[in-house]
Amino acid sequence: MEKSTRRGGIKRASWLTFHRRLFLVRRLVRGPADPVTLIADTRAFFNQSNDAEDIYPTDERTALRRDLAALRDEFECTIDYVNGCYQLSDYGRLALLDLADEDLEALAFLMNTFAFSALPNAPRVAALLDRIIALLPPERRQGLTGSLPLPPDAPEHRGGSKPRRSREVRLDYPVPSRSIDQQLLAHVRRALGRQQISFAYRSSYITDDSVELHRVAPYELFFRDGHHYLDAYCYDCSNPTIAPRYRIYRIDRMVADSLELLPTVLPPIPPLRPHYRLHYTLSPMVARQRDIALWFPGSDAHFLPDGSADIHAECSDLWQARQILIRYREQCTVHEPPELVEMMRETALRMAEQYR
Repeated sequence: MEKSTRRGGIKRASWLTFHRRLFLVRRLVRGPADPVTLIADTRAFFNQSNDAEDIYPTDERTALRRDLAALRDEFECTIDYVNGCYQLSDYGRLALLDLADEDLEALAFLMNTFAFSALPNAPRVAALLDRIIALLPPERRQGLTGSLPLPPDAPEHRGGSKPRRSREVRLDYPVPSRSIDQQLLAHVRRALGRQQISFAYRSSYITDDSVELHRVAPYELFFRDGHHYLDAYCYDCSNPTIAPRYRIYRIDRMVADSLELLPTVLPPIPPLRPHYRLHYTLSPMVARQRDIALWFPGSDAHFLPDGSADIHAECSDLWQARQILIRYREQCTVHEPPELVEMMRETALRMAEQYR
């Protein structure tokens, strides 16, 4: 009986040690941590009730060091101690993830899309992809390294030789000449739908270097044509000609150190948005193949015998509607609302004057 008890005790201790070490790997995948944090997180995961057996023995620091040494020796993991924290830089033979070829192709597409990219959350997505790739076996990892695009300053670009080409679909969007402040973007995201913010803004309608001061209710961030935008309701502006209304703000035109999170909480129901019924026609040259883009909510397209398309839709921002429809140039005719018709006419006249 005593031998059986001893054997059971040894088996139980081995079980605890094995699972503790697996959890340490899992915790280090999340990011570096100091010894106190590693021990506390391990206990929080395993000791979920008062009567649970402690996952660590009395000398917890010694047990932690032994666990990490075992991971290095048995699985060839690279675990370094840097600035008071343990960090896992290579998983060795502990490849925790393998993917089918189709999944690797999808991963390669994401790598090509978000490497050196101005897309939303590009640094975070790139860091996430690095974590996923690190979990792959070495032989699966090697197939992905050749899929990455070259950085803009790579010798292949500077020397005139052809850059590596990917077989993945390439997203084509303009690269902004000025990058956005990531901390500013994080502060705006934190306030979305919650509280008012104020900031100084470099409006394109101001001819000098002065700025406008805006106090707004932020509701949505979106990315279009290479730029990040904020959809917000402007309550107050230093420019008296701007009445309270919904406005679209370019994030890179906000003065970063001017942003202030205000204590005013947003109402449960946002201010009503203006509502416009759009009616426009695309010429046969654009619509003959019946494969047109439907840009606006509620779009209803009717294809006419001559090959043109008659489209009814809805929108809440006429300025944005003009920006979209002007792309069609002479191949688009706007019929309503009358405010948008006038905006399109004015734009056409100014362009004609400029190229006269």
